[in-house]
Amino acid sequence: MEFSLSGAIRCKDSEHDALLTFKGGFRSGLDRFSSWKAEEDCCKWRGVGCDNVTGHVTKLDLHSPDPSDILQGEISQSLLHLPYLRSLDLSQNNFYSIRIPEFIGSLQCIKYLNLSNATFRGPIPSSLGNLSHLEYLDLSGNGFSLRAKNLNWVYGLSLLKVLDLSGVDLSNAEDWLDSINMLSSLVELRLFYCKLHKLPQYLHHVNFTSLKILDLSDNSFNSTIPDWLFEIVVYLNLSKCQLQGLIPDAFGNMTSLTSLDLSGNNLEGPIPLTLSMFEKESQLNKSSSLRELYLYDNQLNGSLEQSLVQLSQLVALNVAGNYLEGNITEAHLKNFSSLRVLDLSSNQLVLNVSSNWIPPFQLEIIGLGSCLLGPKFPQWLRSQNNYSSINISNARIADVVPDWFWNLSSRVKHMDLSFNELKGNVPDFSSQLQLSLLELSHNYFRSRLPRFSVSLRILALAENSFFGPISHLCGILSANNSLSYLDLSSNNLSGEIPNCWEYGQSLIILNLANNNLSGQIPDSIGQLVQLYTLRVDNNILYGEVTLSLKYCTGLRVLGLASNTFIGNPLTWISENLQHLVVLQLRYNKFNGYIPFQMCQLNFLRILDLSSNNFFGNIPRCAFFGMVYQGFTDTFSLIYYPYTTYHESLILTFKSYEIQLLRILPLFALLDLSSNNLSGEIPKEVMTLDKLTILNLSRNHLVGPIPPNIGEMINLQSLDLSRNHLSCSMPPSMTDMLFLRELNVSHNNLSGKIPIANQFSTFENSSYMENPQLCGVPLSKICSSDELIEDPHCSNENGDGENQGIQKEGHDGFKISSFYLSMGLGFIAGFWGLWGSLILNRSWRHTYFRFLGNMTDKIYVIVVVGAAKLQRKFQRQQTPPK
Repeated sequence: MEFSLSGAIRCKDSEHDALLTFKGGFRSGLDRFSSWKAEEDCCKWRGVGCDNVTGHVTKLDLHSPDPSDILQGEISQSLLHLPYLRSLDLSQNNFYSIRIPEFIGSLQCIKYLNLSNATFRGPIPSSLGNLSHLEYLDLSGNGFSLRAKNLNWVYGLSLLKVLDLSGVDLSNAEDWLDSINMLSSLVELRLFYCKLHKLPQYLHHVNFTSLKILDLSDNSFNSTIPDWLFEIVVYLNLSKCQLQGLIPDAFGNMTSLTSLDLSGNNLEGPIPLTLSMFEKESQLNKSSSLRELYLYDNQLNGSLEQSLVQLSQLVALNVAGNYLEGNITEAHLKNFSSLRVLDLSSNQLVLNVSSNWIPPFQLEIIGLGSCLLGPKFPQWLRSQNNYSSINISNARIADVVPDWFWNLSSRVKHMDLSFNELKGNVPDFSSQLQLSLLELSHNYFRSRLPRFSVSLRILALAENSFFGPISHLCGILSANNSLSYLDLSSNNLSGEIPNCWEYGQSLIILNLANNNLSGQIPDSIGQLVQLYTLRVDNNILYGEVTLSLKYCTGLRVLGLASNTFIGNPLTWISENLQHLVVLQLRYNKFNGYIPFQMCQLNFLRILDLSSNNFFGNIPRCAFFGMVYQGFTDTFSLIYYPYTTYHESLILTFKSYEIQLLRILPLFALLDLSSNNLSGEIPKEVMTLDKLTILNLSRNHLVGPIPPNIGEMINLQSLDLSRNHLSCSMPPSMTDMLFLRELNVSHNNLSGKIPIANQFSTFENSSYMENPQLCGVPLSKICSSDELIEDPHCSNENGDGENQGIQKEGHDGFKISSFYLSMGLGFIAGFWGLWGSLILNRSWRHTYFRFLGNMTDKIYVIVVVGAAKLQRKFQRQQTPPK
């Protein structure tokens, strides 16, 4: 033993020197070693622990409590000179993707080893299996760069109680469960987000009977819930694992289960009543141990009322995002005295309680979005004064928000009242220092824009009647603010956009559209380098668009429409904003050429330059984002989590406009109408086979309609009217089977109008003011001379463009066998799918949940078709003059 002059035990000289050598391997985070002075006893150094009797170093804790003060460097083998080291913690540091050193497997006395969140990479050294005294091992948080081909190395860790490999790539560890099953002392196992894809359904013998905590969430098992789980655990997390089938009744056998998380899967059927069965027949007076139940984001159905009776012992109940039904009354909730978390959102539920009901619980999280609570504002909320999160959105409440509601909880962090018909005064929120999310969109609030706290991260007030200036927004944008989403669109706001955005560098969404804002776009907006969406359309802004926007290189959506901007921003937009998905410049005073570089915006799906003064030729190139090869899932580029925000765009169909939500996964639009464009329509434009709407009307375009126009097989609306187009209509136009709106009027087209397929549905107005056109639906009958192709057009139209069409004398065309068989196949396929969905409720729910965004496309078709029928009916009812 070594003693100091005072008689106290000092650390060993060899271990003292080993620690100094270890310190020498680091080049940053050296404040952690400020107490490591050579002349001092190492047992008094920060992070070092020694045995009180022998003086040997037994503990080394150098984890980083501060992200700004992390260790970087090498891990020295001098640790091997600490033979009695039992605890080593190097977590929360940055070792710059070095491998976990092999020699750590030689630290024979180690019981606690924490190397989590330290950016290690490469394979986990099998030498860790030599640590026979190890009880705690945490390698989580290093990302998929840390991997293991198998877990056979754990066989030697017979004393291991806690194993956390979350985030480690275990995709090749096929027999992971057999290896883990050897650890009879294991109490806690966390394999969250490990790329596991195999969850064995059977184990011949469950050896890890000591297991209490099991987290296998965020893996891709794509299987049912296995039976062996029912013999173990107190805490079970299988969320986001692609699990299927029913929730087994056997969960009722897990008499010690306190927390169950099966959220984010594809589970179906009812909630089993056995989840809350009494523990033993001999313990009939003892309620179930289950306290937390998370089943949200599945496909569960059936009545929630029956299940609630059995779940009154719960502290947390979250079943949001399912298809559960029921009329929940006070009687169903009277015994829930312990409840702190209640989320029933996004089901088909009614909360039917009296106005004077006082709940037996005090909730911390209130989730009742899309439940029927209205029409009156729920008075029982007055009794809840400890909640941190409340969601009563889309609850069909049509009432004035009482003053007491705004003063209920100083702890509130998230408040969502959106999509109701709420009225009343909205208070000042500047003192709400905890509030990070405020959603009041789509209501009837009418007041001056309130002041808000600097703690806000999401602020959404769209579709109300807030008025006044927005200059005080600068108060939110002070240093260290975290504002990410700001949506003030569709209100009555006025004044200039303030020039204070230099502190808004966390902003992802800035939507000021549909207001009465004036002035120019301030230069400081160019400092919003994280911005995905900038919408200032439909205001009274003017001048040139600030060039500083070119620094917002991550922009996905840029809306400048319906202002009085001048100049030509297309050159710098095409050179700098390479991730654009939506560009709307319509109804301005922009001018100049459309540069060829616009076609290099590979993600562009909606380009609207209409009603400006652009001139010159249409570029002879294809917009890559509007063709099949480039039609990637651009929706993921503009997916905004943690908010109800979505892009809402105005599309033009002929002479009317409609507003569509969640449109971007479904539509591609090119609108260059009402400009001064000249020259011919490039055939490259006709290759945009994913285009939904093409509008080139009201320009000075000449020449024929390109013969390859039939390649645009997804086109629903085509407007080429009011140009100087000539020659006949290409036969390939009949290949556009989804075409529902056609306008080629006011041109110089000639020859016979195609009548095959959907062309038989178009009316006179589609073709009017083309003196040389003939055939149905026009009254002019084609003569033999008019059926002869103009020699100046024949080379343009080429040969072989009448695929699928056969001549039938001089009387028209008939549908070939190809189209006939395709039509019959369409009918069979249509009823094979839709008939099943109509008759089978669970299939119907699954289908529409998976393809929910298709509702917008169906809506467009219905609106367009209805408008067409209405116009036709009106004309039929109008008496001839």
